[in-house]
Amino acid sequence: MRYISFAASLAATTAISGAAQAQEPFDLGEIVVSGGLSPVAASSLGRSATVLTAEDIERRDVKHAADLLRALPGVSVSRTGGVGGLTQVRMRGHEGNHTLVLIDGVEVASTNFGEFDFGGLLAADIGRIEVLRGPQSSIYGSQAIGGVISITTKRPNRPGFSGRISTELGSDGSSGLGLNVFNQGPRGELSFSTAMRATGGFDISGTPGGERDGDWNETYNLKGRYFVTDTLTLGGTLRYVRRNSDTDSDLFAAPSRATLVTDTPASIQVQETFGSVYAELETMGGRLTNRLEYSFAHIDRQGTGSTGAKNTDNTGNRSKIAYRGTLALDAATLDAANHRLTFAAEHEREDYKENDPAIVSGAGQLVKRDRVQSAFVLEYQGELASGLDLQASVRHDDNDKFKDFTTYAVGLSYRFPNQTTRLHASFGTGVQNPTLVEQFGFFANFTGNPNLEPEQSRGWDIGIEQEFLGGRGVVDLSYFSDELTNEIASFRNPATGISTPINRAGKSDRKGIELAASLQVTAQIDANLSYTWLDATEPNGAVEVRRPEHELALQVGYALPNDRTRLDMQVRHVAGNFDLDFRGPFVPGARVKLSDYTVVDIGFSHALTDTVQLTGSVKNLLDEDYEELFGYASQGRTAFIGLSKAF
Repeated sequence: MRYISFAASLAATTAISGAAQAQEPFDLGEIVVSGGLSPVAASSLGRSATVLTAEDIERRDVKHAADLLRALPGVSVSRTGGVGGLTQVRMRGHEGNHTLVLIDGVEVASTNFGEFDFGGLLAADIGRIEVLRGPQSSIYGSQAIGGVISITTKRPNRPGFSGRISTELGSDGSSGLGLNVFNQGPRGELSFSTAMRATGGFDISGTPGGERDGDWNETYNLKGRYFVTDTLTLGGTLRYVRRNSDTDSDLFAAPSRATLVTDTPASIQVQETFGSVYAELETMGGRLTNRLEYSFAHIDRQGTGSTGAKNTDNTGNRSKIAYRGTLALDAATLDAANHRLTFAAEHEREDYKENDPAIVSGAGQLVKRDRVQSAFVLEYQGELASGLDLQASVRHDDNDKFKDFTTYAVGLSYRFPNQTTRLHASFGTGVQNPTLVEQFGFFANFTGNPNLEPEQSRGWDIGIEQEFLGGRGVVDLSYFSDELTNEIASFRNPATGISTPINRAGKSDRKGIELAASLQVTAQIDANLSYTWLDATEPNGAVEVRRPEHELALQVGYALPNDRTRLDMQVRHVAGNFDLDFRGPFVPGARVKLSDYTVVDIGFSHALTDTVQLTGSVKNLLDEDYEELFGYASQGRTAFIGLSKAF
């Protein structure tokens, strides 16, 4: 079978997991992670990675993908209050636009701010999440300084027609409906899913008697592939998301914390369309595979301000055409090869514009701005000796608006002869182009800077992974260090109130420790632990905001002897988190330390029949009052009950 198709299928369907998140013990040799241009066995991967499988995701019983990421090592999540609010994911102390996000291989970041808003990503149709930490620009280019999050939607796991329908109700006024339909035949497969979710929400401003801020989300996803011949495969994906989220307004230089966010009828509406078509061709008798792909993203955004009047209307587009070829260097087929060479080329164009002349301050803000980038990539993967594996990559980016860049990375993995201890290490460089907003402005109170230089990074990590108790448990401990230069920050002129982005002099340092552990305590009890210590500072030594110093997550599961019921609990503790202090009189760069907090979630699942399952959960069981962003209230205790049927 084709190497790439086989590896992609295996990655999407095998019930395996990374060390931090596995609910059951596993054989590390079975894990496949797409850690490069072609898949890499986790036991050979030098880069730090975590994988969540469909089983892991189902057991967590979360509604939004961001809540799956909160418990992972090296990952920080912040959300502006309630469901649907702007949700940023930062990795290893970097900014949100330093995390590249792929859904079924398609880049989904906005073109204006260069980052993906996780606020609209439901978990209902997600089958797998792979998280690569550390600089990945040598493979993925700009936006991958902090790491990569690759999301794969659900696909068939057995021949024939199958699917699942589910519904759920929540105490926060939420209701959900989901449908997954699959068909797998001898010549191909097709997957379709839809999820609709309405959330009553809560008042994110925390104003007594304030209006609840709700959210409506509908997501549709279609993908498939067809084996034209034994050597040629055609496929594609199409995803559409429409959402409407209530929010509240920020008040700059507010007199108190309580008035930083005020209860208003502000809202945001987003329509996102992503898609791709591809062809894979196996040549040279299976020694060389070729993949040609076209992908696109189209994002429309509208919004209303504090008075309910329209204040946002913009559109962004991205299109990319890419070729990738993987060659077996030492065997007649890729499946048999110990050494593989992958070469790739891509050409990308992105644009952005404001649409409504009634809400801009000048005609120049209505001009469509675009830029083009081409890249060439070379990657080697190989087993140098028994237990010793190497991945090395180099990428050259040709930019029409910035100087060209070459990035590189290397990863090493060594498994000791005892087969229970593994060392892994990596080093890489990264680059982050300024966003279109940073380059051109577009807003009345924000002036672009066309002279910005791309941000650059150099980072390394080293870790040890140890199995114990005959494979029932595993611990992975890593140390990482990274330095960022040309960091882009905004300078606000107090006289005019206008902000301008600048490149900061000096280096921003990030370093930390990531711990992941799992243990099958007994045949019925499993436990998982993750911990991150992070020290991230700006060039002047000030702590980077919205990146907690300590994050700890403990998950415990208990399968009842009836083999039909499972209980789960997660405890997450966050400490040492800072945010910018926008209270008046405003002092540029002033910070405020947010209170430490602990959130407890519990849940259960019970198989009523072989095809019908009852689920339930309570989020924030102890009704903890906490902040992820200064001034934004958090959601209190909520309960959910759901029912699903497989067919």
